[in-house]
Formats: sequence, C-alpha cells, structure tokens
Amino acid sequence: MEMEVGKISNELLEQIVFSKIKYRHPDVLVGSGLAEDCSLISFNDEICVVSTDPITATANNIGRLSVLVSGNDVATKGVKPFAIMVTLLIPPEASIEDVKGVIEEIIEVANDMEVELIGGHTEVTDAVNRIVVSATSLGKGKKNQVVYGKKIVAGDKIIMTKYAGCEGTVILYDDFREQLDEILTGSDKDEVEILRGSLSVCDDGVVAGQRGAKYMHDVTEGGVLGAVWETAQKFGLGAMIDQEKVPVMESTQKIAEYFSIDPLKLISSGVMLIAAGEEDAESILKGLDDKNINCGIIGEFVKGECLIITPKGTNTINPPESDDLYKAYS
Repeated sequence: MEMEVGKISNELLEQIVFSKIKYRHPDVLVGSGLAEDCSLISFNDEICVVSTDPITATANNIGRLSVLVSGNDVATKGVKPFAIMVTLLIPPEASIEDVKGVIEEIIEVANDMEVELIGGHTEVTDAVNRIVVSATSLGKGKKNQVVYGKKIVAGDKIIMTKYAGCEGTVILYDDFREQLDEILTGSDKDEVEILRGSLSVCDDGVVAGQRGAKYMHDVTEGGVLGAVWETAQKFGLGAMIDQEKVPVMESTQKIAEYFSIDPLKLISSGVMLIAAGEEDAESILKGLDDKNINCGIIGEFVKGECLIITPKGTNTINPPESDDLYKAYS
C-alpha cells in the first residue's frame, strides 16, 4: 500500500516513533511528541530551543522558506532563532547556478533575521530528483522567558495570527502562475505579495510569550484545523472554532476554489496558533495589534471533541491528513 504524500499521520508517528523512545536525558525538557514544534534542552539557567524542518512542498524559494519555516518553530517557545544549520541534497542534473541561488537565498534571509549560518552539509546524490533543503534552527532564552510546561484547560482562548493558508497561497501562485493569473485581479496579486512577506512568526511568538501565552503552535501542514486538532489532542481537550472568525484573504479563497481545496486545511507557515487564558488573551491581542500583526480569537478549548461552526452547521474537525496543497498537483 502506497503512503500519502505529506507528513506522516500522528497515529503512525505515535506507533513507530514516539512510543519507541525509551531513554530520556535529564537535560531534555521537551522532546519528541505530538504537536511539538521543537525540543528544549536545559543549560543551567538558560534553555536551548532546537527545531528541524525540510522544504519539500515546492521547488521555488526553498532557501528562503528553509530559514523562515525552521525559525518559526523556535518562535513557538517565545524566543527568536540566532543560528541555523542547513543540509542541501542536490540531484546530479542540477546546475551550480541552481545551488548558488538557494544558498544566496538562505544567507540573505538569515542576515535579515540576524541569524548566523553556522554549518551544514552539501551533497550531490541521485537519491533526490530536485534540490531538497533541510534546516535546523537554534534559539535560546532564560527559563522564565521560554514558553513551556503550562497546561491548557477548557475555556482557554484560541488566538490566530495572520491569514489561513498564507504559505500555501504563495506556493500555489508560484507553481501555477500562468493559470492563476487568469483568475486573480491586480489586487489579489498584491495580496499574494503581502502574504509572501508575512511568513515569519518570530515577532508573533515573542510578543505572545511575553504576555502570558500558555502554548503556541506554528501552523504548517494540515493548516489551521490540523493545528487546532493537534493542540487539543495534546492536552486531552476538544475545541470549538467559529469558521467566520478565521481570516482568509480573497486571493487565498479564489486559489482554493480553483483547486477545490479547503483554505483551513492548507499549509500556513506565517500563522501562529496561541492558547491563553481570557485575561492574557486580551493582552496578547493588544501586543500583536501594536506590532501591526493581524490577529483574533477564533474559538476556545472545550471538554469533548473538536468542532467547527460553519454557516451550514457544526462539523467535526478530524485528525489532519495529507495537506490540501497536494491536491493541486494530483
């Protein structure tokens, strides 16, 4: 039986990875687990935050995305990345210009983010048919600064930043520009460029961490609904989401309709899902607004199952499967 393209299901990860890990080092505060974007390692009064991510959903702008996406995971703990290591797997048919282009993107974005490229690995191999980039980002913070160890309870609010499907919108526009130019207006294309410049959640994470966030999850494959389900599942809760409160750009909506995909199940790097108590939620919203980061409360955690209220009724939020992005390529 062939596997679906995309992230391995949470159920399978639990079966073949998480349940098999027996040794736990005392300095590892947070290790492998469901809805964990990164790991935490204790170094006296500081914590090192580590995350790794490949870029596989697109062949465009992969150097840029590798720095942003791995850095976003670090930001879920309330700190910014300061260093990155990158692995490049290069097919024999690639040109040196292709490789230089990817590396130039990595260095440019890392410089802009004040992140040092401290090492990595480059290799030409016939194991891949296009350049694959995998990045490991590192952050650090004082123990009272890093967001971890807090428990979400029923009634806690679910805050979302930016717009659903933002990364998927950019990827699909870049990969299918000729077709999509026929259905998008000039205003829609301007929106795509706004989304392109909004794929980092570093500021989102630092602001929310300073203002009482209990937990944060970078919304990647599986989209907003996948991130909600994973977070609720991690804490043994359900969630109630109001679909009409989930912001979606008009350009995203048009692209989603063109490919018959759900923007709420579309890869969304650039979106941070934040769990907070009611009072802290208001403080977080104000802090994000002060930074001109679009944000809002889209629901809350509840006892029971994960549900979404839509204009046509209430539906169950199911465990995330293969990201809707891949439907466009099938």
